[in-house]
Amino acid sequence: MRRSLLAIAAALALTTACAAQDGTPKPATTTATSVPASTAPSSARPKEVLLDGEDPCQMVTAEQLATMQFEGPGRTGTDSTYKSPYCSWTATGQSIQLIPVTTEGIEEWTDGKRQGQSTEADPVEGFPAITVILPDDLNQCDLFVDTAEGQYLSTTYSVSPSFKDRFPEPCDGARKLAEAAMQNLLK
Repeated sequence: MRRSLLAIAAALALTTACAAQDGTPKPATTTATSVPASTAPSSARPKEVLLDGEDPCQMVTAEQLATMQFEGPGRTGTDSTYKSPYCSWTATGQSIQLIPVTTEGIEEWTDGKRQGQSTEADPVEGFPAITVILPDDLNQCDLFVDTAEGQYLSTTYSVSPSFKDRFPEPCDGARKLAEAAMQNLLK
C-alpha cells in the first residue's frame, strides 16, 4: 500500500514539475529525477566550450537553418529561468529554440534537483548530452549539451501534432539543431 501511494505521489509530481508557458522544462521544487546521478555527463567533456557572450541567433547559419526548413532571423529574448539569452525560430508546424545557459551546469538536470523525463543521449560532437521530455507534451524535446563547467547548450524542438508526419521526431529535431550549433562553436 505504501509503495503504491509513493508511486502515485511520484507520478503526480512528475506530471506537474516542469510546466512552463513556453513549453521549456523549468526547475521543479522537489528533488526527484529520472536520470541517476551516476550518468552526470560533465566528466566526459572533450574540452570546455564557454558560452559566455555567445549570441544564440548567430550560433547557426542561414544554410543550416534552411536544412531544417527555417528561414529568416530568429526572435531574441532572455529566458527568465536561466537568465540567459535565447533565440527562437518558427515555421508552419514547427519551432526551435537555442539557449546558451551560463548560469548553471547540466548536472542540475542529472543530480536529483529537477524533474522530467531526463535521459542520457548520444554525445553531440563528442560532448555529453541529455534529453528532457515533458510527460504531458510528447511533441517537444529539449536536448542539453554539456559544454563547460557551469554551462550547457539548450536546444528545443517542437512540432504541431497535425504536422508530425512532415517533420522529424522532436528529439531528432533538437539533436540536429544542437549538432549545427556545436559545429559552429567548435570552429
